[in-house]
Amino acid sequence: MIPVWLRIWITQHVLPYLGLSPQVMVLGFFKGIFETLLLVFLGIGVLAGSQSYMNSQYTLPKHIQSTVIKWAPISGQIALKADIPREVPLVLWFKENSMKAENPESCTGIIGAYDLVRSGERPCFTPGPINDFEVREQLIISAEEFKKRCPDITYWTQDPNTIKRCYFAYNAGAGAASRLDPNASAYVMNNFNENYQNMVYSDIELGTVTVTALGAWPTHLAFQSMIVSQIDETERPLSISLLDMSTRFYDQSGKLLADLTNQSPLGSTQMDFPESRDTDQETCISDAHLIGRPSLRPRENPVTDNPILTQDIHGCSYGLPGLDITSLNSTAMLQAPMPGEVTTYTDRWYNSTIRIENDEWIVWLLHPRSYFVTDGEIVRSGQIVGVMGAVGYATGPHVHYTIYDKVNETFVDPAAFVPVQ
Repeated sequence: MIPVWLRIWITQHVLPYLGLSPQVMVLGFFKGIFETLLLVFLGIGVLAGSQSYMNSQYTLPKHIQSTVIKWAPISGQIALKADIPREVPLVLWFKENSMKAENPESCTGIIGAYDLVRSGERPCFTPGPINDFEVREQLIISAEEFKKRCPDITYWTQDPNTIKRCYFAYNAGAGAASRLDPNASAYVMNNFNENYQNMVYSDIELGTVTVTALGAWPTHLAFQSMIVSQIDETERPLSISLLDMSTRFYDQSGKLLADLTNQSPLGSTQMDFPESRDTDQETCISDAHLIGRPSLRPRENPVTDNPILTQDIHGCSYGLPGLDITSLNSTAMLQAPMPGEVTTYTDRWYNSTIRIENDEWIVWLLHPRSYFVTDGEIVRSGQIVGVMGAVGYATGPHVHYTIYDKVNETFVDPAAFVPVQ
């Protein structure tokens, strides 16, 4: 398309004047593409390999996998406070009660806290179904007991021998773990590979039995490969970073596709609310101002793909009253409800947060798994800013949506600011 005379003039005069070589430019361009693709496919390959290995070697039912993803952020928060690896509370839950939110008939709780209950240190857990708050309480108990029996482990421990020994100590006691080999324990190693099949297990309650369930160490590896997208961005091992990169690449690719096609990744942004709403108990919310600049007002639902209200207005107790909104698409994109300046951070409860502020309003979007914006960036209303997630104090992918009225100096009910059916 370029005339011959212009091409010659560019190659013989312009590029030499600028100190540029066409060959170097072309080679550099393709070298950059190659290295980028290599890095991307390395991350995708590691992720695919780990998932394939997990599915072939450590088969977990779909309902177990979904429960792991649901509770991974809470497990991470509990583990960080107890200073143990983040997968541990979930592994203990899986080993004791197959991740059912239900206390066994023995009344010792989902974590099998026999010693604590029998000694009177903890009350008997009533047999039968339990709610999420009780599950969290028992996960905390298991984490504390794990750390107590293996004090030299930390949140960042990756050494397999240390982790296996700690699982053994939790199950058999610190004394047994100091004398015996955890690789010989069915609780720790059963079904790790063909050399660890149907191991014999001795238990005070069960006696001596042949075990067919997955051991703690392969369970740990399986869970770790599933929840890498929840890992904090700082101080993580390189192997985990590579796995997490694939999730972020997927998120960025979805945003790029929407941008290139000039289409919003929306299904519908309208949302149902219950016919009767009781918000009187939330005393920290008040009426929003009506006179102001309409262009600054929040108008969009932050969840772009068929939003679903999962919890009505709540949160006065921790200073961010708002709505919990999810979607059938667990990786739905998040959009800016209004124009403003962005701040991103992780709060004291480890919730990832996108904060947007303009002259009249402030909004908070909690728990995104990916950011598409940076601190100080000015966004427009409807701009894609992240991907819905469950990072922090969350039991599943959703966004906690909070609005503050700077004019009236009060939090307001976000229901008045989202499209409804």
